[in-house]
Amino acid sequence: MTTWIDGHFIAGDVALDFANTVFRRTPEQGSDLLDSTESLASWFAHAGLPAGGTLAEARELRSLFWRIFDAQSEGADLPIDALGNLLLAARSDAVAVDADGIPSALSGVGALPTLALRALRLALKPPSRPVRTCDRCGWFFLDTSRGRRRRWCSMQTCGNQAKAERYRGRDHGVLKTSTRS
Repeated sequence: MTTWIDGHFIAGDVALDFANTVFRRTPEQGSDLLDSTESLASWFAHAGLPAGGTLAEARELRSLFWRIFDAQSEGADLPIDALGNLLLAARSDAVAVDADGIPSALSGVGALPTLALRALRLALKPPSRPVRTCDRCGWFFLDTSRGRRRRWCSMQTCGNQAKAERYRGRDHGVLKTSTRS
């Protein structure tokens, strides 16, 4: 079972955090962090939502998020079929939406529909901070950087790894000598 930590919740929106429930998305998909119904329930608890839905429904919803957020981060048209399926997933009597358009689950039945509504809100009314994809792992995040040029999901993980690789790849001005026999 996955143990969720604050480092899993760095995207800036709970829908993006839910989309990031794999070890990495690129260059190839890593292990699925939603590896059991217990992991799903634990994710909901860490996110402050009531647990609800099946593991299969959660993974299907996450795949819709990937299609929509990938298109959004690439500046492409949003896939209409994915938006339609997201609208269907959002239908629930167990969700309340406040005057600002923020949904909240009234019970576990409304947990996945609440996430679907959050994703729809991000997709249809994009925030001033654009949805980006990490250059290193493929996780999504809201770009809150000053120049809107953030490249990594987190400086503590992907950013540090990328900088360390770049550092190790440099010559560092050390003279290389060759010995001839």
